Amino acid sequence: MISWIQNHLIRHGRWIFITLLALIIVAFVFTIGNTPGCTTDRSGYEKNLFYGYDLNSQHEMEELVKKTRISTILNTGRPPQNQQQFESSITRRIALLHLADEIGIPVPSENLLARYIQSKAAFRGPDGQFSRDAYTRFVDNIESNPQMKQDLIVIVLEEDYRIEQVESVLSGPGYFLDSEALSQVQLNETTFEIDTAEISYSEFDPEISVEEDVLIQFYENNIQRYEIPKRIQASYVKFPTDKYMDQVSAFSEEELRKHYITNRARFVAAYEANQPPKETSEPEESPSPEVTFEDVLDEVAADLTVNTAQKLANQAAQEFALTLYRNDIQRDSPAFQKLLDENGLNIMEIPPYTAEEARTQKLPAQMLESAFALSEKRYFSDAYKVADGFAVLILAGQLPPEIPEYEAVAETVKADYMAEEKRRLFNAKGQSLKDELSALLLAGTEFTSAAEALGLTVHEYEAFKKNEAPREIDPAVLQRAQSMKEGEISPMITSGDLGTFVYVKEKTIPEIAADDEKLAQTSNFLKQYAKFISSSSLLNELVTKGLEPKETSNVER
Repeated sequence: MISWIQNHLIRHGRWIFITLLALIIVAFVFTIGNTPGCTTDRSGYEKNLFYGYDLNSQHEMEELVKKTRISTILNTGRPPQNQQQFESSITRRIALLHLADEIGIPVPSENLLARYIQSKAAFRGPDGQFSRDAYTRFVDNIESNPQMKQDLIVIVLEEDYRIEQVESVLSGPGYFLDSEALSQVQLNETTFEIDTAEISYSEFDPEISVEEDVLIQFYENNIQRYEIPKRIQASYVKFPTDKYMDQVSAFSEEELRKHYITNRARFVAAYEANQPPKETSEPEESPSPEVTFEDVLDEVAADLTVNTAQKLANQAAQEFALTLYRNDIQRDSPAFQKLLDENGLNIMEIPPYTAEEARTQKLPAQMLESAFALSEKRYFSDAYKVADGFAVLILAGQLPPEIPEYEAVAETVKADYMAEEKRRLFNAKGQSLKDELSALLLAGTEFTSAAEALGLTVHEYEAFKKNEAPREIDPAVLQRAQSMKEGEISPMITSGDLGTFVYVKEKTIPEIAADDEKLAQTSNFLKQYAKFISSSSLLNELVTKGLEPKETSNVER
């Protein structure tokens, strides 16, 4: 087996990457530095070194992306599923290879590599074991495509082997206490029987006295809460689609048919929706005739006209922004006004807005948010799609943060004060109810009767174990019950609209034998978890150190 894998890898190794690439053509894009647009003033290129790799180098990062994708496929049997995790795995790969170099971990021998291949998820069969057939199919499926770097797959396997050796050292032996495992098993096997009593926050309606001097004091004590963040002052120039409708030439039948074929489903659905309803009295309905190109010809022509006019509006908006950039036209200058006049454009004002308010306006949030990255020199945005055309934002300036006078926010202050006071009184009510419940239980009253006498809503639950708890039990309630003693009442737990008291009616903690299978499983889990925490902490520290800003940077002009 080892000899067969070894020979097959040497013969076919250069082809494996082809299959991997075909499998992993997914929408993962690793952002490399800043990519300038047509109107961006790129003044220079700055290296971003991370353990010898330039994270701003497209060539270096493309190679790393390929390697990391291949590694993911080999180790999991599927392409990367999460953009953030994938990008994190790239930096982790660099750091681990750096550490492997520092330690001096060698590449595996051919025999070691052949055995290592058998551990890869991509080459497992239905039974979870290494499958020669799966490996052969994996290679044979891609031997018709020669467009690959011959030894990349072998390099990835060798690097993965070295990385795993480093990880095994970083993880350590996985220390844990026997008492931890015993405690965890006992907790999982403990049987709880609990009751809960609830009070609704929304139905809690205390009398709250509101005096002007109290509100003013509340305002002064929380004055930063009412600060208005910096706001953008801007306007925009719009290029409406209607303006370019007359510039659209007549379409040939070939162009119309192509547009119809591309959007056939939409045209057919609109046509059928506009047809009169069929008579339901007919004994047997005949099939509806197929909608033809001729049936929707007018709609196709109108739709294509609008689409073409939109493209012209977009081109005009982009050309406007490009002219401002190329000619270095200053805002509010005669040249700026001349450009507006030549294009028949008007400035449309935008009310000042904060970053948070940018997503609540009628204009596109991306266009409004782009203003925060503009400056006195670059005061105009790119072209953005708006409801009836395209637009370019023009930055006028920024209003600094300010704190309004009390009178301007008096109603808001009052609402905030009443909300906080209600919450304070609700918590005080919770403490009072806890004391009353405890007193009634000491007097011999059952929990259910005591809670109902105080106007609380009671829920009783049959005995259950932690991992078999009823779904309706709030996780916060279950968490509290685990640390309580039998016969104990919890303080009020606030969660959402409810305040909840937990009463542990019974709590049975089992004895766990030293040879219990669950104890062995838990011990193994705690050991692996300790190893994972150890290696992750050290690796995260290594990555963070590598990403720290350097004292000097290399800039290539």
